[in-house]
Amino acid sequence: MNSIDKTTRVELAGSGSTVEIASIPCQFHAAKCDVPDQLFVPLLSAAQQANDIMALRLGDEKAAQRAASYLAGELLRDNSFLPSRSWMTSPSHAYLIDLLGNRFQMEARVFNTSNDKSSSMYVLRVKGAIRGDKFVVVDPVTGVTLFSFTRFEAEKPDFFARDFPFIAQEARKNPSMFGGGNDVLADGLIDLMIGVPVDGRTVTVRIQKQAGALSFEVKHHPTNEVFMSMPLGALGNIPRLAEIVSRQLSANATAASPGS
Repeated sequence: MNSIDKTTRVELAGSGSTVEIASIPCQFHAAKCDVPDQLFVPLLSAAQQANDIMALRLGDEKAAQRAASYLAGELLRDNSFLPSRSWMTSPSHAYLIDLLGNRFQMEARVFNTSNDKSSSMYVLRVKGAIRGDKFVVVDPVTGVTLFSFTRFEAEKPDFFARDFPFIAQEARKNPSMFGGGNDVLADGLIDLMIGVPVDGRTVTVRIQKQAGALSFEVKHHPTNEVFMSMPLGALGNIPRLAEIVSRQLSANATAASPGS
């Protein structure tokens, strides 16, 4: 993987969100919810609550309909949502909640803008179980699974605004990089920057690996001082790696460079 081009910006599009509940004949439009950080976890929690209140079990159609109606009522009581027809809105992020199928899905638009003012847009599909805590990110065009994350990671402040677009961009360049293929990782050079939250601020660290190495080094930026060495497998989940680095920096305050 090449060093990140600092003049390239990757970000989620921001023009509202829609929520579709299977078996409910309308969508719900949230015009002011431009970033999944605002809706992903709250919607998942609401779907789980509807599931629990109606004692839904997979395959129970009547319970699923009651749960869907309950969830729709909760959204109607929330001033952030307005009922709409699908042709009336063109949101950046679209959610689908299927209580009978135990399915929670989001489609998000990602923009990539380069220093030459060229730009591109692509759609990513996030899917997982309502009664679960792991979600996979898929390229809907190719069907390739790019990476995965947990609910715990989604609950981190600005996960979707900050980490999600970067991971998605890198995964689209090389899907096997995040798929656990250590043989692919071992062969190449890796040099990338990530931002990790440490005591209310974001610290930038550098991750470097030499060709053929089975471990990588985590360094301060911009001093390049090594403060951690980790096994290659940790690169299979960048959000989890960021959490590990964050805990290390928090535990040893002297590890955080003053210039971060």
